[in-house]
Amino acid sequence: MTVEATSTPRGPEAVTPAAPEADDGRPGPAPESPPAGHAAGRPDDPHTGPPTDPAANPSVVRAAAHARAALATAVTVAVPLAAAVGVFLLLVAAATDAEPVPTFQELLSSSLGDADAVGETLTRAVPLALIGVGTCVALRAGVFNVGGEAQMAMGSVAAYLAVEALGGAPAPLVWLGGAVAAAAGGALWAAGPAVLLVRRGVSEILTTLLVNLATVGILTWLLQDTFLQDPDPAVITAQGARLDPRLELPALIEGTRVHAGVLAVVVAVAVTWWWTRTPSGLRVDLVGANPRLAAHGGVRPQALRIRAFLVAAAVAGLAGAVQLFGVSHRLTTGLTAGVGYSGVLVAVLGRSRPLPTALFALVFAVTVTGAEAIELDGVPRALGYVLQGVLVVGVAGVQGALAWRGRR
Repeated sequence: MTVEATSTPRGPEAVTPAAPEADDGRPGPAPESPPAGHAAGRPDDPHTGPPTDPAANPSVVRAAAHARAALATAVTVAVPLAAAVGVFLLLVAAATDAEPVPTFQELLSSSLGDADAVGETLTRAVPLALIGVGTCVALRAGVFNVGGEAQMAMGSVAAYLAVEALGGAPAPLVWLGGAVAAAAGGALWAAGPAVLLVRRGVSEILTTLLVNLATVGILTWLLQDTFLQDPDPAVITAQGARLDPRLELPALIEGTRVHAGVLAVVVAVAVTWWWTRTPSGLRVDLVGANPRLAAHGGVRPQALRIRAFLVAAAVAGLAGAVQLFGVSHRLTTGLTAGVGYSGVLVAVLGRSRPLPTALFALVFAVTVTGAEAIELDGVPRALGYVLQGVLVVGVAGVQGALAWRGRR
């Protein structure tokens, strides 16, 4: 018996569908094949049409994510701000004889109403913004540095020592040397808490608070019993000698106190914004979010935490130099004026992002400047701090509510 061998067709013939038969048994027309260059069933096939689900479009997904983030930010700011203003108005009405709305208008006009008011507000915002932006770096690494008070104070001392060492050098060189010395002094003052954190696991909140308390006594001793004391025998307070007038930072707005230190804030915000988008910034974010995962990825979490801690302290020290050259013009025990603690708050309110942090520093400066003005009308200055407190609690509450809703 002869067996006829059949071969399996290969190539295009193997996938060509058979023509359907008509009812009378005759072959019907062959199905229309798609044009060349298009595969059947593909999403971009003109016979099937483009996808109709917007969620499949990456640009739509990105736009929706940006819109949700913008809405969350607006809610996070607008709701607590409205609540803070409402509480302020209620307290003015309940605790004073002043009219609530005109009092609030006076608070705003005295801090933003003219060039002199704007200059005063910006002057107060400069150290706040610097410490806040530096704290953003530490917070991104999971480090809560509340030692800005001590680091700023010792930064100003280091800047003054640089002034003494440079003597009669040109003012720009003295400013540069003072800034470098201040940054080094602030970082050195945070080295102890940083080492205790990574080596022994001691809370940086506890150690930096203790360093703040110790620094108050150290600074008082330096300004009373050492060569840093003001040589004028008529001076009985703890303060240093006044700087040479040529070393004072120039004013940016003629006739106001706002000085060139504002430029330091602009540079700090720009550099930090750029850094957050670099591989180094992303590694710090990873360490802050999940140190164990970062370690598995080849990152050394402890080393990055120390670096972030020291950077925050260095920027706080720089704020001390700016305050020395731009505002106080001498070493005093009140040079920091609580800015180190407020700087942490504005960083938390800004969610560790440099630009929002600087804007919240400006809001805090508005409340402080305005509160001093309304005090002349019989309204307690403490109501300005109530504004800040309600704003902080409100932002924390809204952020917590949004996070809870996102986990549902």
